[in-house]
Amino acid sequence: MTAYPRNAWYVAAMDDELAAGSLLARTFLGEPVVLFRDASGAPRALQDRCPHRFAPLSAGSLCDGGNSVQCRYHGLHFDGDGQCGHNPHGPIPKAATVRAYPVRERARLVWIWMGDPALADDSSIPDYGAVTTAHEDATIRGRLPTACEAMLLVDNILDLSHVDYLHPTSLGGGGLHHVKPVVTDSAPDQVKISWRSSGETAPPALAMHLRDPAAPTDQWTEVTWTAPTTMLLSVGATLVGEPREDGFVALNLHLATPETTGRTHYWYWSSRNCAIDPQANAMIRSVVENVFRNEDKPMLEAQQQRMGTAGLWDLNPVLLAHDAGAVRCRRKLEAICRTEPA
Repeated sequence: MTAYPRNAWYVAAMDDELAAGSLLARTFLGEPVVLFRDASGAPRALQDRCPHRFAPLSAGSLCDGGNSVQCRYHGLHFDGDGQCGHNPHGPIPKAATVRAYPVRERARLVWIWMGDPALADDSSIPDYGAVTTAHEDATIRGRLPTACEAMLLVDNILDLSHVDYLHPTSLGGGGLHHVKPVVTDSAPDQVKISWRSSGETAPPALAMHLRDPAAPTDQWTEVTWTAPTTMLLSVGATLVGEPREDGFVALNLHLATPETTGRTHYWYWSSRNCAIDPQANAMIRSVVENVFRNEDKPMLEAQQQRMGTAGLWDLNPVLLAHDAGAVRCRRKLEAICRTEPA
């Protein structure tokens, strides 16, 4: 199966998934974690296992003014740093601690660092504020747990030649599969893949926002992968020769965090520069979510079923020209994993 680095930032939640006064249980990279907000509203994350009898802390409740979690089994309190602050049965044992994970909240996303806390570098958190702070009536977002490896989801976004076949009546339009992608290393931990075409009509999902839906267009699709598993996708179309800002532009986040073997937390978050009103947003949401839930998700899960527990390279996949970007990302991810301590 795919290996993922632990010394890296992964999305743990959208801001409003982590409500004040409640506990949120999730598993990342095979480790159970309980998330909560302390009294100041700052996100916290602890290993979801009491060190006494290994009960899930997420089954307990917040206490000490919201700064600690009380184990429901025997009542021990653990603060956001993992220290036991109260033992109702007597002195606090020195070993009564739980692992605390670095957590940061940036532009409405909560990020978690699963590796060595001393190596957590805030500057390496991707800045996705251009998407996450957009007008609410031009925003579509959600969480879609998917029964596949995170890198299959990454491959799906990095090789968009599939849209003409998997999404023929919505995102497809006959343009991407014959455009050669341009792959560049935009940073040591990034890869950018660009598809650009001119002279064709836009696919239905884009054309509906143009002044003349049947006119020839300049189209672009640009995706930037940032290790380990996050992607920013820019999609747009404008009438031939016109500036990009005069056409339709959508920015889309695809955020994948490995959960357990063969399972991934997947969040999508998109914004656009037009049709900014509740009715239009509801209509576009139905199209986008139908694509994700009823086209992408079933295909990815079917892939995983056919692959079983084998990794991609174990199955000797046939590679096509447009796989270049996805392959480069996988190779970079493998190189990052090799640099981590055993």
